[in-house]
Amino acid sequence: MPEAHSTFETFSDEIQRGIRDLGWSEPMPVQERVIPLMRQGRDLIVQAFTGSGKTGAFGLPIIEGLDPELRAVQALIMAPTRELAMQVAKEITAMGCHAGVEALPIYGGVAYGPQIEGLERGMPIVVGTPGRLLDHLNARRMDLSKLRVLIFDEADELLSLGFWPDMREIQSFVPKKRQSGLFSATIPERVRSLARAFLVEPEFVSLVDESKRSPDEIEHYHYITSAQEKDQVLLQILEYEDPDSAIIFCNTRADVRYVTGFLRRSQFDADMIQGDMTQAAREAVMLQIKAGELRFLVATDVAARGIDISDLSHVISYSCPEAAEIYLHRTGRTGRAGKTGTAISLISGLDIGNFQNMQHVNRMQIPERAIPSETDVAARLTQRVQIRIEHELRELGERERRIQEERLLPAIEQLAETDQGRRDLSAILFRYLHQLPAAVPASEEAEAQSANARSAAGHEPGPPRKRRRRRRRSSAGAS
Repeated sequence: MPEAHSTFETFSDEIQRGIRDLGWSEPMPVQERVIPLMRQGRDLIVQAFTGSGKTGAFGLPIIEGLDPELRAVQALIMAPTRELAMQVAKEITAMGCHAGVEALPIYGGVAYGPQIEGLERGMPIVVGTPGRLLDHLNARRMDLSKLRVLIFDEADELLSLGFWPDMREIQSFVPKKRQSGLFSATIPERVRSLARAFLVEPEFVSLVDESKRSPDEIEHYHYITSAQEKDQVLLQILEYEDPDSAIIFCNTRADVRYVTGFLRRSQFDADMIQGDMTQAAREAVMLQIKAGELRFLVATDVAARGIDISDLSHVISYSCPEAAEIYLHRTGRTGRAGKTGTAISLISGLDIGNFQNMQHVNRMQIPERAIPSETDVAARLTQRVQIRIEHELRELGERERRIQEERLLPAIEQLAETDQGRRDLSAILFRYLHQLPAAVPASEEAEAQSANARSAAGHEPGPPRKRRRRRRRSSAGAS
């Protein structure tokens, strides 16, 4: 039962006016459970989805606990995107406006001036993305010595976008004595690693239906698609998820050859292992992926037997396994040694029966996710580009940065005036960000077999996408 003091009526009149302005009449479940714990000063791990009311759960106690006489940052909320940072700052400002409390949003891609002005005014609550926060901290424009509360909002997204190094660096600016809260829709091992680094004996609060949670540390989910669109859906998922490394399982050799060829034509760094290959070719592919020189391995279950890759982030079932135990063998190849693991299944109409039986036999319920749209993929790529640019700019001194801007800005503006110029800039930026070689090499064996596989697998590939992938990048998650 929620404690009586978790209701909105226990807050001051000024805060209650802000609550009414937001149209809230009764606390939501996450607020009922989290507000009493926040008031006690407990460190928290809260599993709750977007839209569950979590901003009010941590925002209201933060506003209540502020020292009105202290002109310094007393609460810091880290968010994965500028959109979320703006939304959270706006909502907290609405909650605290009648109490004279305002939250300052800080994120990249905009001018520093208004952010610096807000910091100089001594704004008590800052909501920001880690990269821009770190810019201000390193430049000594922001002081966290008086910080009382640290919140990670959508922690799984913070890690999937590559903010782990920035958050660890921010840790050196944060007082050890503080309250910390971690809010996340999913709690895979990388989120637990973040909690271990920042939280002390946290209380765990879950607002997720326990019957729908996976029984192990691996995060499982599936997408529903037609058989004809499965290859394009795979492409969108890889672009959206951006795995460090993955095995993509198919049930037949023909599908292995087709998927490998399709990924290569789409400029993904992929190779295959299947029964028709020579032993020398198989060993060459295995050496590549174990050395971190190959991101995507496509294989049948039989050909993949004995494969042991310690740093595999994703297992993707392009074809649903025909036996329930095979699914466990596939997914058991990721999430090893306490590392992050994600298992994704692509389910068409022909797969539904086997997929439902597999879940029943293995006593697990695998949630469905919506296929990311082209807009979703583009937004995700934009976020990653912005994060990488912030990292690169941080390496430059202020004077060096200004000199480079002055020299190149006229040329950039001229190129940006034409469609071809914008395309050229995009290609150059993409190659630089991903540190690409002149071309993504393809094994002759995979390319030779791919053409025959297309007709055997019954697929007609779409036009090749002008997308090139780097061979390897450092992991963004905690390990």
